[in-house]
Amino acid sequence: MSKSQYYSFLKPLIPRLLQVTIRRLIIRQKVSKSKNVWPISPESSIPPDGWTGWPEGKKFALVLTHDVDTEAGVAKCQSLMDIEERLGFRSSFGFVAKDYEVPQQLMKNIENRGFELCVHGLHHDKNPFWSKKEFYRQASEIKRYMAEWGAVGFRSPSMYHDLELVHDLNIEYDASTFDTDPFEPQPDGVGTIFPFWVPGNARQKGYVELPYTLPQDFLLFILMRERNTNIWKKKLDWIAKHGGMALVITHPDYMNFENKESTYKEFPIRYYEDFLEYIKSNYKDQYWHVLPKNMARFWAANYGEKSKQIQVSIPEKKKIWIDLDNSPHVPFFKPIIDELRKRGHEVVVTARDCFQVCGLADLMHLEYEKIGRHYGKNKLLKVAGLLIRSGQLMPVALKEKPDIAVSHGSRSQVMISSVLNIPSVVIWDYEYTQTVAKPTYVVVPELIADSSIKGFTKAFFKYPGIKEDVYVPNFKPDPSIMKELGLNDNELVVTIRPPATEAHYHNRDSELLFEATINFLGQQKNTRMVILPRNEKKQTAWVKSNWSEWCKSGKIIFPEHVVDGLNLIWYSDFVISGGGTMNREAAALSVPVYSIFRGKIGAVDQYLSQNGRLIMLESVEDIRTKISLSKRRRSEMPENLNRMALDKIVEIIEII
Repeated sequence: MSKSQYYSFLKPLIPRLLQVTIRRLIIRQKVSKSKNVWPISPESSIPPDGWTGWPEGKKFALVLTHDVDTEAGVAKCQSLMDIEERLGFRSSFGFVAKDYEVPQQLMKNIENRGFELCVHGLHHDKNPFWSKKEFYRQASEIKRYMAEWGAVGFRSPSMYHDLELVHDLNIEYDASTFDTDPFEPQPDGVGTIFPFWVPGNARQKGYVELPYTLPQDFLLFILMRERNTNIWKKKLDWIAKHGGMALVITHPDYMNFENKESTYKEFPIRYYEDFLEYIKSNYKDQYWHVLPKNMARFWAANYGEKSKQIQVSIPEKKKIWIDLDNSPHVPFFKPIIDELRKRGHEVVVTARDCFQVCGLADLMHLEYEKIGRHYGKNKLLKVAGLLIRSGQLMPVALKEKPDIAVSHGSRSQVMISSVLNIPSVVIWDYEYTQTVAKPTYVVVPELIADSSIKGFTKAFFKYPGIKEDVYVPNFKPDPSIMKELGLNDNELVVTIRPPATEAHYHNRDSELLFEATINFLGQQKNTRMVILPRNEKKQTAWVKSNWSEWCKSGKIIFPEHVVDGLNLIWYSDFVISGGGTMNREAAALSVPVYSIFRGKIGAVDQYLSQNGRLIMLESVEDIRTKISLSKRRRSEMPENLNRMALDKIVEIIEII
């Protein structure tokens, strides 16, 4: 065991003050021996072959990065962003994935304000390169966190590095090295103040290495007890003279935002502010300031190996099998299929002939192969139907040989994929979904807690927002639906979706609330109900037999053919549904919505309810007192829609 490994092993047992004292003594001995290579190593100024300079003819490049080592550092990130934003800078924040919780709102703020997220290892006190076995054990989790966070770069804790092993992370850049720093646990510098390309191989793509080229704040202000930024400024001036990349690592953990004097724990934030002010005033319009990911993309495009550049920007093309098992899956997967094909992937689609799945697929001009049907709510028939459809899907799987199978809960697809050893991805947004066979990967909204994803601790990914955010942004209202259904703007239009009586999560109370809802709204003047049955024949016949007069008079309307659900919701004054998808579609469109679902309430619906976007009707009394019988004022188009959920899900499918 080396000295650095021995120290790393003992480090958690040593009090913090003693750790700092020991390191100060070691550094004091090393400083005089290292004066010829630190803080400046003259040989590192040599530019790479074919060097043509920075974009826009800038003199040098500037990259700001922050490693957040502890939970205390997390609490300071907002304040640090405020300072940088005020001074006109942007930076990356590297979080240690499993040492503390990173608030979702903080990650959103980082992205929305133009900063960047980076994965700074799983545990800060563990060397991921301790052994190959240890690295490969951590790699799958690191990749999962990178996908969840939308990160494309990695930095190892304590700057441990292995440029060969890190290929396995499938990254755009690594930032775990330095030009010169004899005080690091692994002190072998890379000897350049420029980024450089690390070639890939037949199995793995290449990536860009971004070495830090300015001393770390912890070294200068905590260990060396510097009381000014002169070393930073001297090194920056030298980098600028030689046209290199000035990349600095600082830590919000060690910054004191009250500007108190330095201790063994913190230094005043004014040191960092002073340095940024120095850059702005002394090098105005002379530096190319970018985020690490943009630096990596510039370098890959201009100085990476041509054969590997394509792999950096375009993931390996796949054949992806998508199974449409239920009607909500059709609008959900339509934009995903379109985006995957646009990115060059081949997509094979199968569809189950039930619950208007095929009708919706035809409406949306999806090409698919119709396979299997629904066998009713009898449990024995359900099991038989599962086995029969799994067998029916086998020829497709054997013929197409997909690289990956994707669904929103198709049990038949997961089962046959498991038999044929095809990696399967199940996307779901209800944590109480029952599974028959275990998929390889699970993808859920970030609103669902990790603890709710039982059995998938190493194989799940998350996306922002809710499922309906994937396809609602593509929605364009079409007013012709009003004429098609015989409706007019003077009437109170209510869209109603009955409970899923054949689902495993069904609760009889939902049916009672559905009946009470029809009775209540039927008594209201100038009110029309558009009912979208799940089982067209059974539910339609049941409603017509119980409320025949209202059906004949047109107070209750059943569309004669499949309609665009989003369009119907948009032209409704409010929605009442016994399931999840239509409720969330209405919430995504900011249309008032009431839920008569009485099964276990999932995290997504709880979130919408807590934020006033979904009202739960839990009793017959609630129907009379909570429903607002008022016309909705519609805008011309839905507002505040974005593609974040779609982009993230497609990205996850690509990297798996």
